Formats: sequence, structure tokens, C-alpha cells
Amino acid sequence: MSSVFLNAAFTICFVAGKSGGHLLPCITQAQQILNQNPQATLYVFTSGSELDKKILQKYNHIQEYTPTTLDNPPYDQPWLYPWFAFKTCWYFLKSCYKLYQLKPAKVISFGGFICIPTCLAATVLGIPVELYELNVEPGKATKLLSKLTKKVYTCFDSTAQYLPNIECVHFNYPVRFTQKDLVFDRFALLKKFQLNPHKKTMLILGGSQGSILLNQTVKEMLEKHPEMIHNLQIIHQTGTSDPYDYTSFYSNLGMPSVVFGFYDKLADFYNLADIIISRAGAGSLFEINFFNKPCIVIPHETAQTNHQIKNVLELTKEFPDQFKIIKQSDFNQNALFEFLKKALK
Repeated sequence: MSSVFLNAAFTICFVAGKSGGHLLPCITQAQQILNQNPQATLYVFTSGSELDKKILQKYNHIQEYTPTTLDNPPYDQPWLYPWFAFKTCWYFLKSCYKLYQLKPAKVISFGGFICIPTCLAATVLGIPVELYELNVEPGKATKLLSKLTKKVYTCFDSTAQYLPNIECVHFNYPVRFTQKDLVFDRFALLKKFQLNPHKKTMLILGGSQGSILLNQTVKEMLEKHPEMIHNLQIIHQTGTSDPYDYTSFYSNLGMPSVVFGFYDKLADFYNLADIIISRAGAGSLFEINFFNKPCIVIPHETAQTNHQIKNVLELTKEFPDQFKIIKQSDFNQNALFEFLKKALK
């Protein structure tokens, strides 16, 4: 773990990309530093998305700084690259200005494209940069920025193979929960969310932005196998990208359900879950492991990345009975039904 400047007032700037998967562990790590030195002043450079702002509103130990909204590169829309390049340069200049004002002791990166212009600005100003990588395979930002530093902090020991000539220092994923979150009153929680104590509870986690694939497959499975309706109740993170009204869908089926996009007390849902269906973001996997819940994992795959597959494969080596994998190409309502039948016996 990186050193902390104890017994002195100082400023640290964190930078985390667009999504809760980057921002939440960043905030948790910031809290750990603040616990060691209450005099520290902490700033977070974020993408400026509505989700990022909503998350940061819950944490008063962070001073938010969002110079502009900067998305990931438009890989499939090359005609947008000139505008994207302009926004990136503008963000770099604003980062330089703000970092010059703040004069932080260091800048700590938690991944995402937004980290590149901010960390480059820090380097130009002579401010030390620390990189934290949460996935097995480092993202493009970490790979590029690793040229600016001599070591990278990693959650997985196998990450070292992707960063030759760089010292990789292991750190424990900054799970936002504590042992206190494992103590709960099940019946009080069931009553709070109007759930049935006699039904099994399935928690669906598509990430803060949601997963249309998970959403639609669960819907199709329940439509084709109505016998599941009598045995299950649903807690469903549908995210922000799916306009379908899943609250009405479950209501029309007569299924107790909780549908949400972002919920800051996710420990409630983890504790209630009998089984979880999830994507394989590092944050979700480490949190599921913390609550020791059985999970069906469908890693997200795109033409640009398959890092989620590597995340879950690494964890299944250590916890083979907890995580069961269905490849995205094999994930359909029949596959889900068969897994659930076995898991809910």
C-alpha cells in the first residue's frame, strides 16, 4: 500500500473514470486515507456524468471537481475523433490549471480514460502519480500511464504479466463494506422492501449503467418458465440504459420485486440475496465474495475488451463453489433456467 503523509495537512487528488466501478473504490480508498489523517483535503476528478455526481453527493469527505464531461473514445464513430481530441485537450488544460491551484501531494488514478489527461497534467507539473488497477488485465489508461511511474498497485497478482518492467504491488480491493454490514435483521429488511419471507430472493446486478442482456434474458426466462414465478422474488438493478418498465412487468406477474438503478445501501440487497446474477466487474465480484453469496456470472465481452472474463476466471480459481460462469454468447433464458434449477434446490 502506498505511504500516507501522517500528522500533516495535505491535499490528494483522485481521478476515476465514468462508472461506479471506478468511482466507488476510489472513494473508499480516499476514505481510508482520511481515516489515517483527518486533516487531509481530498479532491476527485470525475467525468461529470449525472451518475458520478449522484454518487459523490453521498460522500461529504470528498471535494468534487469536474472540469468537463469527457466520455470514452468514440471507437465506432471515427468522424467524432476531432471533437473528442479537442475535448481531451481542453480537459488537460483545465486539469493543469486546477492542479496548479491545488498543489496536491500526489494524484491517484483508479482507471478510465479520464485519468489520462489528468495524470499527464500532473506529470507536466511535477506532481507524483500513483496508479491503481482493479482488473486482472490493465485497461488502456493504466497501460499508457504506467510509462509515467515505476510501480502500479494491483488487486490480482497475475496483473504483473501485462506490465513488464513495472513493479506491481498487491493491495486489497477497497470494498466499501465492513464487518458491521454483515449483521442485519432479515425479517426487518424483508418488511422494509415488501418482500416475501417464504420465497427465494434473486439479486440481478448489471452494474451502475445496467445490462440490457441480463434484463431481457431474465424477462424471457420468467415468461417461458412461469413455474419460477412461484418460487422467486426479484431485486433487480436495471441501470440507466434500459427504458423498459420492469417494475410493472414484475407486478403484472404477481412477483414481489425491487427495481433500482443506483442504491447507496447495497448491503441490504446483498444480505437478502439467496443467489446473484451479475456481470464480472471487479467491484461486483469482490463485493459478492465479501458477502459470500453464490453467483452466476456473465462476463461482459466486446470487440475492445474481455477483461471481465479474466477477472472471474481468476476468482474462480480461489472460490470455485461460489462463482459459476456462463459465457455471454451462451447466455439465454434456457441456460439461465437450468442454472437456477440447480442453484435453488
